[in-house]
Amino acid sequence: MAKSKTRSTGPVAIVTGGTHGIGRASVELLSESGWQVVFQGRSERAGLELEASRAGLSYVPGDLTEEKIIQRLVARAEELGEGRIAGLVNNAGVGVRKRFEDCEASDWDKLFAINARSAFLVTRAALKGLRAARGSVVFISSVAGRGGEDGLSVYCATKAALIGLAKALAIELGEEVRFNVLCPGQIATRMMARVVEAPDLLAAVSSRIPMRRLGEAGEVASAISFLLSPASSFINGVVFAVDGGETAGIMGVAAPSPQPRKRRSKASVGN
Repeated sequence: MAKSKTRSTGPVAIVTGGTHGIGRASVELLSESGWQVVFQGRSERAGLELEASRAGLSYVPGDLTEEKIIQRLVARAEELGEGRIAGLVNNAGVGVRKRFEDCEASDWDKLFAINARSAFLVTRAALKGLRAARGSVVFISSVAGRGGEDGLSVYCATKAALIGLAKALAIELGEEVRFNVLCPGQIATRMMARVVEAPDLLAAVSSRIPMRRLGEAGEVASAISFLLSPASSFINGVVFAVDGGETAGIMGVAAPSPQPRKRRSKASVGN
C-alpha cells in the first residue's frame, strides 16, 4: 500500500537512473533523510511504484538521450525547490562487454550518449539551480573508469570521461558548486546478475576483493548521501572508490606467515 504523501519542504535533489540499483537506493535513502527527490528512469512501472511509495518523490519517465526529458527533469526540480537545486546525482549508465575489435561505432555512440553526454547535459541544465543553492554534484563513475578492464574498453572510456569532467568542473566552478566522483566496484545490482547467480563466478569475483564479498547498492547510496550533505562541505574534486578495497593494491596468492622468533631463556641472556 502506498504511504500517505504530504508535501516535503526539504532540499531538492535530482537522481538520474533512479528506478533500479544504485539510483533507486539513492532515491530511497535521500527521501528518508528529508530530501525532495526528482528522479528519472526508463522503467516506467518501477518509477511510478517508487514515486507512490513515499512522500517527496517526483518521477520523470524517459530516456536522457532526449533533451526534452532533461529539460522536464530540471524544470520539475526547479519548481519544487523554487529555483534551488541542492543536489544532483548523475547515475544513469549502461554497459556492453565486447572485445575491442568487435566494437562498432554505434556501441561507442550509444554508451557515450547515455553514460557521459547525458551527465554533461543534465549538469549544464541544472547549473543555475545548483548555483542558487550552492549545491553538490556526484558523478557515478566506476572502478573501470580508473583503470582498464578486459572487454570493457568503451565502457571504461565513458566512465573515465566522467572523472575528467568532474575534476575540471571542481576547479572551474568550485566556489559555487561542489563536484565529486564515486567509483563503485562490484555491486550486487542487475548489471551483476550473471555473477550473483553463478556460485563459481561469484566466488572468483569475490576473491579479488579484500572484503571477500560484493557491495550492496545501499552502501554506495550512503556515500552519495554523504557527498551531498553539509558534512562534506570542504570536499571538492575528489574521486572516491566504494569497492571493498578492490583497487587498494594487487590481490594475489598470500605469502606464508613468518615463523615466530624463538624466545631466549633468561638464563642465556648475555651469554
